[in-house]
Amino acid sequence: MTISINMLDKSGIDYDWRTLYVGISANLIECNELTRYALKVMENNEYKDDEFINELAWGIEDNLKGELLTKMVLKFNLDMLIPQSTSWELEIRKLRYAILNYLNSTIDDANELLKKVEEVYADFNYPQEMEGFIAYMPVKDNVATNSIEDNIKRMVNSLDNFLIEEKKELDAK
Repeated sequence: MTISINMLDKSGIDYDWRTLYVGISANLIECNELTRYALKVMENNEYKDDEFINELAWGIEDNLKGELLTKMVLKFNLDMLIPQSTSWELEIRKLRYAILNYLNSTIDDANELLKKVEEVYADFNYPQEMEGFIAYMPVKDNVATNSIEDNIKRMVNSLDNFLIEEKKELDAK
């Protein structure tokens, strides 16, 4: 499942070229989303003419991904942004929040929502903090009931609570 600029915008989190770099590197964002972001940057009243951003706005091909990532590192000083670093993990959390928030706000059927959330869980390498709303994970604190409907409600509520707390933490950083 890929993340779009639209999802990032709707999430209300602060994101920038670092977030997009991490998303593309982790195969969570397609390269063509850089064109959308470049156009968005160009619409900003404070935009100053920039050859690289202009080039992105004209569109890019996915087969140039490696070259594009290298140019982004040089252009936006992303050389300290390395996998597993604190700053990398922060950008991953932003991306995860954006997609979970999008799914939660666009899918009304709880079963379908939880299935999509399970895909995100896998895409983000099974983060422990998501286990409370993953159907096949053991229930913590013995809060499981015998009712399937009650367990679905519990997991959706856990997702809602996770999103509230995650947004607070991301806004504070």
